[in-house]
Amino acid sequence: MVKLADGLSREALDRLMNALKLAGIHELNELQKRAFKVILEGKDTLIVAPTGSGKTESAIIPIFYRMLLGEYEGIFLLYITPLKALNRDMLRRISTLAKELEISIAVRHGDTLSSERRKQSLRPPQVLITTPETLQILFQGRKLRKALKNVHYVVIDEIHEIADSERGVQLSIALERLREIASFTTIGLSATTKESISRLISENAVVIKDIRKKDYSFRVIQPEVIEDDKKISERLSIPQEISADLRTIKEIIEEHGSGLIFVNTRQTAEALGLRLKQIMDVEVHHGSLSREARLEAERKFMEGELKALICTSSMELGIDIGHVDVVIQYNSPREVTRLIQRVGRAGHSMERTSRGYILANSFDEIMESWIIAERALKGEIEDLTMHFNSLDVLANQISALALEYRDIDVAKAYEIIRRAYPYRNLEFDDFVKICEFLAEGHLIFFDGERISAKRKARRYFYDNISMIPDEKSYTVVDITTGRKIGKIDESFLSTFTGEVFAIKGELWRVLAVNDVVKVEPVVSEGEIPSWVGEEIPVPFEVAVEVGRLRRVIADRIRNTQDAKDYLLSRFETNEKAAETVIRTIKEHVEQKFEVPSDKVVTIEGGENTAVINACFGHKVNETLGRIIALLLTARKGRNVSIEIDPYRIKLTPASCEEVRDILLNLRREGVEELAERALLDTKLLQWKVIHSARKFGYLSKNFDLSRVNLSRLVVRLRDTPIYREAVREIFLEKMDIERSKEIIERLGKDLKIVVYNKLSPISLASREHSFDLLKPKKPLYLLLDIFKKRLENEVTVIHCINCGYTIRTPIRLIDRPECPRCKSGMIAAFNARRKLDEIPKRELYRIANLVLSHGKRAIIAMNTHGVGVENAARILSKYYRSEDDFYLELMEAERRYIRTRGFWD
Repeated sequence: MVKLADGLSREALDRLMNALKLAGIHELNELQKRAFKVILEGKDTLIVAPTGSGKTESAIIPIFYRMLLGEYEGIFLLYITPLKALNRDMLRRISTLAKELEISIAVRHGDTLSSERRKQSLRPPQVLITTPETLQILFQGRKLRKALKNVHYVVIDEIHEIADSERGVQLSIALERLREIASFTTIGLSATTKESISRLISENAVVIKDIRKKDYSFRVIQPEVIEDDKKISERLSIPQEISADLRTIKEIIEEHGSGLIFVNTRQTAEALGLRLKQIMDVEVHHGSLSREARLEAERKFMEGELKALICTSSMELGIDIGHVDVVIQYNSPREVTRLIQRVGRAGHSMERTSRGYILANSFDEIMESWIIAERALKGEIEDLTMHFNSLDVLANQISALALEYRDIDVAKAYEIIRRAYPYRNLEFDDFVKICEFLAEGHLIFFDGERISAKRKARRYFYDNISMIPDEKSYTVVDITTGRKIGKIDESFLSTFTGEVFAIKGELWRVLAVNDVVKVEPVVSEGEIPSWVGEEIPVPFEVAVEVGRLRRVIADRIRNTQDAKDYLLSRFETNEKAAETVIRTIKEHVEQKFEVPSDKVVTIEGGENTAVINACFGHKVNETLGRIIALLLTARKGRNVSIEIDPYRIKLTPASCEEVRDILLNLRREGVEELAERALLDTKLLQWKVIHSARKFGYLSKNFDLSRVNLSRLVVRLRDTPIYREAVREIFLEKMDIERSKEIIERLGKDLKIVVYNKLSPISLASREHSFDLLKPKKPLYLLLDIFKKRLENEVTVIHCINCGYTIRTPIRLIDRPECPRCKSGMIAAFNARRKLDEIPKRELYRIANLVLSHGKRAIIAMNTHGVGVENAARILSKYYRSEDDFYLELMEAERRYIRTRGFWD
């Protein structure tokens, strides 16, 4: 298995080999043999290999061998994973081997019982599996910090998952803090990543890539509608195209045996789950579900009770769920890395081909999927966008050092942090400014030379260990029924700018937001959500390639060459998908439009709207769109709204000429300043400032956002590190300043601009039809029926003006509006939530007169939310052709009230 080399112990090696055989490993593969040698030489290492290649064992086997050579106290191996679920998985995978070698092993994370923590502190395991966040806590415990001094190896599993986030930044500093007390070798493991990630491990890390070729098969299909789909469509009241999707998914799973169905958002997961469950056995798995629900779904799949699992990105990581035969990606995966990660879950070994199908239905989705699949086969994965000089992580780690050392020299603290790769260019003056800011907030003591922790520091540190934002959730209430339909996160409310959104497989329109979110079902056909969850951004390179492909197809159509044969020979796809793309581009060419591509930008107008067709991806289009909207708003003196996708920027109100003039007059020098100005007064910046303020300890973890004017808060913090950090994060995660500058320089030169005063077929091509998965919209008569029933069940108070008799009763039980005691018709009726002694006598007389004149209708009106005596009088004075018209008027009055008043008493 492994040849004896200088310094290798035959006894230890034999013992290891026997344990490996018992664990089911009879021979090391080439990757494991290469890693064995490099790791034993004590070199920091990055192992890059596909899922199923045995890369975990590549790291573990040489470390376990080293452990057999001597007696070691404390924690010998620190194994770090990005998810608690992976902690459980790792424990299961290496427990057998550890047990055979008499190596103690334990897991520690946020859910670890206090009794188990005490046990670990008193007698630390030789192998501790943990998360980046829990590692932060280990430095604070006296006994565990002592145990960390014996760490010889640190393994970071799925390193790509945290490398481009602030969790990765936090971990990189934690490793430098660990180097202050221990001498260790760092090993990173990743299925798909650029080699540049090795610098997070160390400047001189050795990169070991699996030389074996992993075979992938990607097929992009647009399902064709057949006779069976029409029946499913009628039964489930959904479009026939969606029926075809559901049938195709079921057929692929049945053909291959077992499969994962990946989607891009939790909303799509829920909606697809709702539909698929009606024709096959399937479960949903995503981060918003309870841990118990996720574990149960994993167990069922692993034990074969379930053949299919609908999942989001949480299942991309190497959680062991048993054998997967095929992966289905519903709509474009958006990124090459995601496609490889996801499809890599199928055929979980190097010897088997990983098979993946992408189901795409729209013009954009199909072309994007072709390009991503092609780039995946070539191994052209995206660069990571690392966070450099993150100020909120810096503040967090300065306080952590102050707590760990009680008192630390400023120069020493700076030196530790600057060794971390993301802070290698951090200026000392910038470091000092953060220290001063923390001192002003009474979190640390800082005199220019020493840093020490103040009383508030410990609470601040523990509240902000996680770099993932802590969020409150808000209950969503359907006003037509009064029932609770779910919860939405604080970040949704902070960034939501539209009206319609999806939850629990249905579309809802937001009417008001207070302590709860009031909504109504969407009734009108054709409405799509203006918020659909956190979309994965399509990279610049992918969007440009889509543009290039558009140009190639258009040229073939103009030159009467066979475009379909070209597409079917270049991509693994079906005829229906090729025909959909060709039809759209052919219509475009026949209508004498230039095709927007990698070399052409078109600006098209219609009904006070301008659409810029630009194949630059989400981040560049976001940058350009916000800048143009800002300048148009300044020019017009009224707000200009924007909608962005990877290939279009839609501006309203705007004319094509105005947009062209602004584009051609932009200069690269002003892009950054304009982009920042465009963020002011946006919910995106407000949310980021709130998140940043919490991370700096300026706002408490549980601060109630309803108590503060968010716009004023942003202005107040404009000259602080909090604001600078919020802008930095948006520029990195949502925008692309540098590429936008390059595009601006090319406009009108090698990047042609063409203007049309009408919209082209490509402008009007919809991106996806996921929303057709949602339940059929409730027809108006159905909503009206629900509304009537709710009012009939409202409890009203009947107060007799004549004799003073008062009774509470549901409206449905009222037959004749009169006093039960004296039979007088002068009765005041009002909702039971109001108190009699708080209603003025004059108002009671007015209500009684309305009841006397209009009977039960007046009682119903007075029990409709937001309809007071004035409104009731106006509504009751109208002529209605039918009872339904009367109720429609009440429904509209209630909606108006909720929209304008912003509360529901």
